[in-house]
Amino acid sequence: MNEDGRQLVHLGFGVLIALGIFFLSREYAIMGLALGLFGGFVLIDLVDRGYRVPVASAMVKNLERTGRMPGYGAVCFVLSALFCLIFFPVEYVVAGVLTLAVLDSLSTIVGLHFGRHRIFNGKSWEGTAGGIIAACIPLVVLLPPLTAAVAAVVAGIAELVSPIEDNLVIPPVVCLICLALA
Repeated sequence: MNEDGRQLVHLGFGVLIALGIFFLSREYAIMGLALGLFGGFVLIDLVDRGYRVPVASAMVKNLERTGRMPGYGAVCFVLSALFCLIFFPVEYVVAGVLTLAVLDSLSTIVGLHFGRHRIFNGKSWEGTAGGIIAACIPLVVLLPPLTAAVAAVVAGIAELVSPIEDNLVIPPVVCLICLALA
Protein backbone atom coordinates (compact mmCIF):
# COMPACT_ATOMS: atom_id res chain seq x y z
CA MET A 1 0.00 0.00 0.00
CA ASN A 2 1.31 3.47 -0.81
CA GLU A 3 1.80 6.30 1.67
CA ASP A 4 -1.55 7.91 0.78
CA GLY A 5 -3.35 4.67 1.66
CA ARG A 6 -1.42 4.34 4.89
CA GLN A 7 -2.34 7.87 5.89
CA LEU A 8 -6.02 7.35 5.02
CA VAL A 9 -6.04 4.29 7.30
CA HIS A 10 -4.45 6.49 10.01
CA LEU A 11 -7.21 9.06 9.48
CA GLY A 12 -10.00 6.47 9.63
CA PHE A 13 -8.50 4.78 12.69
CA GLY A 14 -8.31 8.13 14.49
CA VAL A 15 -11.86 9.15 13.59
CA LEU A 16 -13.17 5.81 14.90
CA ILE A 17 -11.29 6.26 18.18
CA ALA A 18 -12.63 9.81 18.54
CA LEU A 19 -16.20 8.64 17.85
CA GLY A 20 -15.83 5.85 20.42
CA ILE A 21 -14.60 8.32 23.03
CA PHE A 22 -17.40 10.75 22.17
CA PHE A 23 -20.27 8.24 22.26
CA LEU A 24 -19.17 5.89 25.04
CA SER A 25 -19.07 6.78 28.70
CA ARG A 26 -15.59 7.67 29.99
CA GLU A 27 -15.36 4.31 31.78
CA TYR A 28 -16.25 2.27 28.68
CA ALA A 29 -13.95 4.35 26.49
CA ILE A 30 -11.06 3.76 28.92
CA MET A 31 -11.84 0.04 28.98
CA GLY A 32 -12.02 -0.06 25.17
CA LEU A 33 -8.71 1.72 24.73
CA ALA A 34 -7.02 -0.41 27.39
CA LEU A 35 -8.36 -3.57 25.75
CA GLY A 36 -7.17 -2.30 22.37
CA LEU A 37 -3.75 -1.55 23.78
CA PHE A 38 -3.42 -4.96 25.43
CA GLY A 39 -4.75 -6.77 22.35
CA GLY A 40 -2.46 -4.70 20.14
CA PHE A 41 0.59 -5.73 22.14
CA VAL A 42 -0.44 -9.40 21.94
CA LEU A 43 -0.86 -9.14 18.15
CA ILE A 44 2.42 -7.24 17.76
CA ASP A 45 4.25 -9.90 19.77
CA LEU A 46 2.77 -12.69 17.66
CA VAL A 47 3.56 -10.96 14.35
CA ASP A 48 7.04 -10.01 15.55
CA ARG A 49 7.71 -13.66 16.42
CA GLY A 50 6.79 -14.67 12.87
CA TYR A 51 3.26 -15.98 13.39
CA ARG A 52 0.74 -15.33 10.65
CA VAL A 53 -2.20 -13.57 12.30
CA PRO A 54 -5.18 -12.88 10.02
CA VAL A 55 -5.69 -9.15 9.40
CA ALA A 56 -2.86 -8.10 11.76
CA SER A 57 -0.12 -9.64 9.60
CA ALA A 58 -1.56 -8.06 6.46
CA MET A 59 -1.83 -4.66 8.17
CA VAL A 60 1.79 -4.81 9.33
CA LYS A 61 2.94 -5.92 5.88
CA ASN A 62 1.00 -3.22 4.04
CA LEU A 63 0.87 -0.31 6.47
CA GLU A 64 3.94 -0.33 8.70
CA ARG A 65 7.05 1.66 7.86
CA THR A 66 10.13 -0.48 7.45
CA GLY A 67 12.60 -0.55 10.30
CA ARG A 68 10.03 0.06 13.03
CA MET A 69 8.45 -2.19 15.59
CA PRO A 70 5.26 -3.58 14.06
CA GLY A 71 2.25 -1.53 15.13
CA TYR A 72 4.36 1.11 16.89
CA GLY A 73 2.40 4.08 15.55
CA ALA A 74 -0.97 2.51 16.35
CA VAL A 75 0.10 1.63 19.89
CA CYS A 76 1.36 5.18 20.46
CA PHE A 77 -1.93 6.56 19.09
CA VAL A 78 -4.04 4.44 21.47
CA LEU A 79 -1.71 5.04 24.42
CA SER A 80 -1.88 8.80 23.92
CA ALA A 81 -5.69 8.72 23.65
CA LEU A 82 -5.90 6.62 26.82
CA PHE A 83 -3.56 8.94 28.72
CA CYS A 84 -5.60 12.00 27.69
CA LEU A 85 -8.89 10.32 28.56
CA ILE A 86 -7.65 9.65 32.08
CA PHE A 87 -6.40 13.20 32.68
CA PHE A 88 -8.53 15.58 30.57
CA PRO A 89 -12.21 16.29 29.89
CA VAL A 90 -13.76 14.11 27.19
CA GLU A 91 -14.46 17.00 24.80
CA TYR A 92 -10.76 17.96 24.85
CA VAL A 93 -9.72 14.35 24.25
CA VAL A 94 -12.03 14.07 21.24
CA ALA A 95 -10.49 17.30 19.89
CA GLY A 96 -6.96 15.97 20.50
CA VAL A 97 -7.57 12.62 18.85
CA LEU A 98 -9.30 14.21 15.85
CA THR A 99 -6.44 16.69 15.52
CA LEU A 100 -3.92 13.87 15.48
CA ALA A 101 -5.92 11.90 12.93
CA VAL A 102 -6.55 14.81 10.57
CA LEU A 103 -3.37 16.87 10.97
CA ASP A 104 -0.91 13.98 10.88
CA SER A 105 -2.44 12.19 7.93
CA LEU A 106 -3.32 15.19 5.77
CA SER A 107 -0.05 17.05 6.38
CA THR A 108 1.75 13.97 5.04
CA ILE A 109 -0.53 13.62 2.01
CA VAL A 110 -0.38 17.36 1.18
CA GLY A 111 3.38 17.42 1.74
CA LEU A 112 3.97 14.42 -0.52
CA HIS A 113 1.92 15.85 -3.37
CA PHE A 114 2.47 19.60 -3.06
CA GLY A 115 5.46 20.06 -0.76
CA ARG A 116 8.18 22.09 -2.44
CA HIS A 117 9.78 23.96 0.44
CA ARG A 118 11.39 21.59 2.96
CA ILE A 119 11.81 23.12 6.40
CA PHE A 120 12.51 20.44 8.99
CA ASN A 121 13.10 16.67 8.98
CA GLY A 122 12.12 16.52 5.31
CA LYS A 123 8.73 18.07 6.07
CA SER A 124 7.41 20.96 4.02
CA TRP A 125 5.68 24.28 4.64
CA GLU A 126 2.92 23.16 2.32
CA GLY A 127 2.28 19.92 4.21
CA THR A 128 2.36 21.60 7.61
CA ALA A 129 0.02 24.40 6.48
CA GLY A 130 -2.33 21.91 4.81
CA GLY A 131 -2.48 19.79 7.96
CA ILE A 132 -3.13 22.82 10.17
CA ILE A 133 -5.93 24.08 7.91
CA ALA A 134 -7.49 20.61 7.69
CA ALA A 135 -7.29 20.16 11.49
CA CYS A 136 -9.11 23.48 12.03
CA ILE A 137 -12.22 22.15 10.28
CA PRO A 138 -13.34 19.54 12.85
CA LEU A 139 -11.95 21.62 15.72
CA VAL A 140 -14.17 24.60 14.88
CA VAL A 141 -17.18 22.30 15.27
CA LEU A 142 -16.01 21.15 18.71
CA LEU A 143 -14.31 24.22 20.20
CA PRO A 144 -14.56 28.00 20.21
CA PRO A 145 -12.94 29.36 17.01
CA LEU A 146 -9.91 30.94 18.73
CA THR A 147 -9.22 27.76 20.72
CA ALA A 148 -9.61 25.68 17.55
CA ALA A 149 -7.17 27.86 15.61
CA VAL A 150 -4.56 27.98 18.38
CA ALA A 151 -4.83 24.22 19.00
CA ALA A 152 -4.39 23.45 15.29
CA VAL A 153 -1.39 25.76 14.90
CA VAL A 154 0.38 24.56 18.06
CA ALA A 155 -0.33 20.91 17.14
CA GLY A 156 1.04 21.56 13.64
CA ILE A 157 4.23 23.01 15.09
CA ALA A 158 4.51 20.08 17.53
CA GLU A 159 4.04 17.62 14.65
CA LEU A 160 6.75 19.42 12.69
CA VAL A 161 9.46 19.65 15.37
CA SER A 162 8.74 16.95 17.96
CA PRO A 163 11.78 14.74 18.57
CA ILE A 164 9.49 11.90 19.67
CA GLU A 165 6.58 10.07 18.03
CA ASP A 166 3.93 12.66 17.14
CA ASN A 167 1.16 10.16 17.90
CA LEU A 168 2.22 10.51 21.54
CA VAL A 169 2.56 14.29 21.47
CA ILE A 170 -0.36 15.80 19.55
CA PRO A 171 -3.38 14.77 21.69
CA PRO A 172 -1.86 15.97 25.01
CA VAL A 173 -0.74 19.23 23.36
CA VAL A 174 -4.27 19.88 22.11
CA CYS A 175 -5.79 18.98 25.49
CA LEU A 176 -3.39 21.36 27.26
CA ILE A 177 -4.21 24.20 24.82
CA CYS A 178 -7.94 23.60 25.38
CA LEU A 179 -7.43 23.62 29.14
CA ALA A 180 -5.32 26.80 29.01
CA LEU A 181 -7.83 28.67 26.85
CA ALA A 182 -10.97 27.46 28.65
